Amino acid sequence: MNTKVLISVLLLSLCFNYADAQSYVSRDLIPVNTFKSVDTIFLEKNFKINSSAKAEANPLQIGSTISMVNNFPEKGRWSATEDRCFIWELIVQNDDAQAMNIYLSDLNLKADDLLFVYGTTGKALLIDSKCELNELGTSVFEGGILKIVFKSDEKYLSFKIDEIGIIGSKSNRDFGDAAYCQLPVNCPECDDYQDIKTGIARILVKQESSLFWCSGSLVNNTSYNRKAYFLTANHCGKNSTEEDYSKWVFDFNFESADCDKPLFEPDKNTIYGSTLLSHAPDEVNAYSDFKLLLLKQNISSVPNAYFIGWDRSNIAPENGVTIHHPQGDIKMISTYNSAVVSTQYYNKNEDPEGKYWKVNWSETQNGHGATEGGSSGSPLLNSDGQIIGTLTGGDASCQFPDDPDWYGKFSYHWESNGNDSTKNLKYWLDPLETNLEALDGKSINTSDVTAAFTCNNPNITIGSGIEFTNLSQGDIIEYNWYFESGDPETSNQREPGTIRYYRPGDFDVKLSVKSATGSDEILFKKYIKVGSQVFPSFTSNSVYVRVGSIPADEIEISVVSSSGNIVQAITNPEILGNNTVKIDLSGNRAGLYVIKVNIAGFIHYSKVILI
Repeated sequence: MNTKVLISVLLLSLCFNYADAQSYVSRDLIPVNTFKSVDTIFLEKNFKINSSAKAEANPLQIGSTISMVNNFPEKGRWSATEDRCFIWELIVQNDDAQAMNIYLSDLNLKADDLLFVYGTTGKALLIDSKCELNELGTSVFEGGILKIVFKSDEKYLSFKIDEIGIIGSKSNRDFGDAAYCQLPVNCPECDDYQDIKTGIARILVKQESSLFWCSGSLVNNTSYNRKAYFLTANHCGKNSTEEDYSKWVFDFNFESADCDKPLFEPDKNTIYGSTLLSHAPDEVNAYSDFKLLLLKQNISSVPNAYFIGWDRSNIAPENGVTIHHPQGDIKMISTYNSAVVSTQYYNKNEDPEGKYWKVNWSETQNGHGATEGGSSGSPLLNSDGQIIGTLTGGDASCQFPDDPDWYGKFSYHWESNGNDSTKNLKYWLDPLETNLEALDGKSINTSDVTAAFTCNNPNITIGSGIEFTNLSQGDIIEYNWYFESGDPETSNQREPGTIRYYRPGDFDVKLSVKSATGSDEILFKKYIKVGSQVFPSFTSNSVYVRVGSIPADEIEISVVSSSGNIVQAITNPEILGNNTVKIDLSGNRAGLYVIKVNIAGFIHYSKVILI
């Protein structure tokens, strides 16, 4: 159908806050209740919104944008105030819109300039000279009317309106539109994930003139530096441009206060703009469908935001949840209580080499959650609250709650889509090159202490030492290190010095820190990898194996020929004074040999060439 659009804009203070407009009006003396026609723009548009099937790995399209290039800034009305300021106003209206938003560019506000965008419910967006972004898209305003006002000491416009977004168009894809079975995130099912839920956001995706809903999450990295990395699915805006990404909108804490679905739209914390860092190639059947973004704004404006941890071990968890925004509605939770299955995309047969996790949702205390369009990109979490996958698609719904969904594996995202930094997560999420398989999450609260460390090389031979570097932050008054099988095994110093290892194996390292008011702990599991060392004798046809402080009855050494035959087998060997075992090879002919060393069940191989 043909629809009409009427636009209006207002300017006030505080960059990027939604608030009750009345509280700002009294201060800045700009009326908000005059949604009368000042200058108007009537636009006609035929809305064509494609249906979204999760099975096809399409995000949920919710509307489209209308270009304002030919209508701005010719429209709009200037007026003068008693305090010698100038105000510019414009109104946009669309009777069929469920919600609307606006896309701005060339933001260059002077010190006293104020830009204010009102919705019909009294919600308002305020932008002033503190805004560091040059362009942005706003979150959605409920209803079919926007009023835009610009206030300045001079009669000029220090911004451009590029596009107007028309959301919904009676398609029921916004607040209150999730299906009946969806469970609000503050139901008891989320009791163990209360910190983690604050790291998950609704995304208003822009791809050229099309608008979509998706979900995604903040994700932690091994430096624990609270960098605003944000993980979602690649099929969410897979053809978005650099300019499009700069206008993506991320709504955090958009949720019910309890286990009931609210009658009125709750408040939210919004972050504007992103940059694309890395993504899988487009083919979801051949790759694992992830996208990593860097948010452009400081995440500290989101109260209690949480950087979610991850597990890339490719081990199928027995239970966990997903937290998501179905239909672009408030944050919901769905639970699985049976082990996820490794498969290929949209294939129900188990495949250990699969790129996806197949998950079936479970009945819980308050119902049977599922996923919908808009849930794409949401994280699949294990019982420890770590990300193991991102939603690509599936058949689960309130009508068919027992049907499965498929999540691209985090373990495949890590580096299997490609070695280039633009195709994997490893480059961005392991900047310290720790090679960790799992990482816990971290709160945004910078008043807390943060435990963090790295080392010069976690892969060593028996008897070698490692230097650890403390990267912890905060007003720390106590340090407690634990080095499994290390010498020494503990330390309470900020810098623990050299730690030596005399046993082979994979060992944990843990650091706990305390301040006067709080504490934090970081555990790197199987971080230190210690192997035996084989080195030659320069005076005879012998080699020496460094075995550390292991009893002789736990040591087995085999000499294997190039044809695979064991030519020597040594058990319970004589251990020399420097913790080495001598192997005499003088009775063997020249050629290539493999020394297989089994020390307390830890096996290490070395090649030796006899001349």
